[in-house]
Amino acid sequence: MSANRLQRLAEELTVELDEFQRLETDIAEAQSRIGEREPDTFELRALGGILHDLYNGAERICLHIAKEIDRRVPAGAAWHRDLLVQMTTSVLKARTAVLRTETEALLEDYRRFRHLVRHTYGFQLDWIAIKPLLDNASKTIEAFATDIKHFIAFLLTMANSDESDMA
Repeated sequence: MSANRLQRLAEELTVELDEFQRLETDIAEAQSRIGEREPDTFELRALGGILHDLYNGAERICLHIAKEIDRRVPAGAAWHRDLLVQMTTSVLKARTAVLRTETEALLEDYRRFRHLVRHTYGFQLDWIAIKPLLDNASKTIEAFATDIKHFIAFLLTMANSDESDMA
């Protein structure tokens, strides 16, 4: 991959990551509004949407990397799960692992929840299932952001290495 493409990918991932991290504000606001009480159905639907966005945003970034660097996006019924696993492994002569296994484990809970949100009615959402996800959301966002920032630094190092090889 050329230095220009590596640089461009790093810039695109930075923009996506900035958008993803905006979810921290939504999470904090939701936690402030709800406090310790159990949310009503309308609030549960809103929380479901925010937590759905958390996984969707992370997956979007991972897909971008899979398409641009790996040139391979998983297929089949389990492709969402397979994409997370793909991001925890390095690709020979292409990239380091994008996600730590700890981050992948955190995201797995949100992946399963995303599936639930997409395949049930909003009034079926359950506070007992949502509360731990809400409580761990900031930790998950921070872990994912840390991993992606490290990966962006890797891309920039590779871009600079490619440029120096050309000089």
